[in-house]
Amino acid sequence: MNPIEFPNNDHYYLALAEEAFSSGDYLQALVNYQLAYQKNPSAKLNRLIVSLALEQGKVTEALEYANEASESYLESAETVDLYLQVQTSAKRFFVAREFLWRAKKTKSLTEEQNDRWLMRIDDQELFHQRQQQTMLKQLEVQLRQLPKVSTMEQLLLVRTVKQLPEERLRVLAENFMVDPKVAPLVRSYLFESLARIGTVDKVRYLTIQAEIVELSPTEIDFSEGLQNKIEAGLAERLEDEDPVFLANILEQVKLEMAFLYPLQNSYLKPEAWIASYLSEYLNQAESLDKNVEEIRETIKRLMIDYH
Repeated sequence: MNPIEFPNNDHYYLALAEEAFSSGDYLQALVNYQLAYQKNPSAKLNRLIVSLALEQGKVTEALEYANEASESYLESAETVDLYLQVQTSAKRFFVAREFLWRAKKTKSLTEEQNDRWLMRIDDQELFHQRQQQTMLKQLEVQLRQLPKVSTMEQLLLVRTVKQLPEERLRVLAENFMVDPKVAPLVRSYLFESLARIGTVDKVRYLTIQAEIVELSPTEIDFSEGLQNKIEAGLAERLEDEDPVFLANILEQVKLEMAFLYPLQNSYLKPEAWIASYLSEYLNQAESLDKNVEEIRETIKRLMIDYH
């Protein structure tokens, strides 16, 4: 029986899926639910596929679908539970903690539910850690070489920190974030990683101006307000004149803001930044801000290591 390509073709696959499910052929039901989802994706069908895939031991497939619609899983305690089951089954404990923190902030869970899940993640990670002691030790040995390798190698190596247990991640991050031999973008990546798992306590952080400050990762705003204002201002001035040139400048802005993180709020002078870019790239006479010019010069010197 071949499907007929009508607008409601997803109903055809849903009917086949229900028929297979009723007869106990859960794998065929899963296939047809996936075909229906391709025709007409929805959050409800996504969760059904994830739940069924998980029950059938197809963790990779469950993970793929859950990640595709992760925001929808913040809807209720039940959907949060399903998403966290997928992540912990896939041994993605960092992602599970990150999502749990988001669920807590959106009040999708009660305090009791949050604490119960936190304990569950800790227990499963500990069990996994005991099974993976050799691999984790090798990973930590590699990560300890971080300050000794090139900037580009650091950027590749640092991404493996998410495979570490939370406690070890925090210890390594706090050491590396004040090490001048660790590249600025690597230090900011580590800081952001702590923010994403809900680290509240203040940590010491070496800025690109060689100053050590104490910051709470969860109190840093991810809204990119400064960057958005700079981009909007440049677009207003250049969009009609030279959109290709504008696109190139915006790439530069994005990179410089990455170097500035997590201290963008210390330089909330979007007009001064816009004036600086226009002055540099278009040789326009602009009133320049001394602090912004100094920080941009610092960033430019640091960027040499990334070319």
